[in-house]
Amino acid sequence: MANRSYLYSLSNRPTAYADRPETISGLSEWNYDIPFMYRLLMSGEPQLCASLISDGLDSDEGDEKVRLYAISGRFEPGFARVKGLVALMRFLAEQAPPPAPAAAPQATSFVGRLKHWFSPPSPPTAAPAAAAKTAVGSAHLLTWLDDTLAFLEAHRDEYLLLETVELDTMSESEEGPLRACVEQELARCQQAGAALDALPQDIAAAAQQLREAGARKQAAPLDAFFGLRFDDDCDSTRSRATEYPLGLQWSEVLYFGLFNRAEFEEATRGDATAA
Repeated sequence: MANRSYLYSLSNRPTAYADRPETISGLSEWNYDIPFMYRLLMSGEPQLCASLISDGLDSDEGDEKVRLYAISGRFEPGFARVKGLVALMRFLAEQAPPPAPAAAPQATSFVGRLKHWFSPPSPPTAAPAAAAKTAVGSAHLLTWLDDTLAFLEAHRDEYLLLETVELDTMSESEEGPLRACVEQELARCQQAGAALDALPQDIAAAAQQLREAGARKQAAPLDAFFGLRFDDDCDSTRSRATEYPLGLQWSEVLYFGLFNRAEFEEATRGDATAA
């Protein structure tokens, strides 16, 4: 069995294994890695929380159980950043012509930048013939980006949950080191959000900087983009076209389909009756 990372949307920040949300849905799972899109989604106020996959390790003896951790984040700010990244990738894929030189934009908030990126463009004086041309190697990317936004929109909830316990237990088996693994991943989620926020306000300049940061390592926080591809090979880790998956594969059906509160309480009552 492959060891995976798992991503869910849910209605609470779990404080314990039994602290089940009223609603929970699977979003995605990934073999042996944590894609960049997971980290960007989790960048909205990420915090340590209890794992809902397991309340201990198989090797635990008696009542002494290793406490396992996951990461909880707010859905909306992470989703807003995903929309921003999708807008930049769409711009790159469509090979929009560079805008005319303009005065340096004033600093603004990330939300302001999103409004700028998604606002209708001013009518061009002359429509370049190549403006809508799709980039070579991006025949499927635009569809994947549309599917990503549609899927996440349909599975919105108050919080997100990132479970990395299967990956962490490949190298660690004690509570302290396992918690340290999750804390390190939480920092990567924060860096992913900071990297997107650090891009320029102008969409053409931001897209160019994103492309450069994917190809050549930059100073922090932009180094979070290094190794990413923004074409049809964005998730081609098996062919080694890329080693760092973007993560544009989504599904409600995961290997670990977690119980919500009603399902968990029913299962618990059933276990007590059988005992």
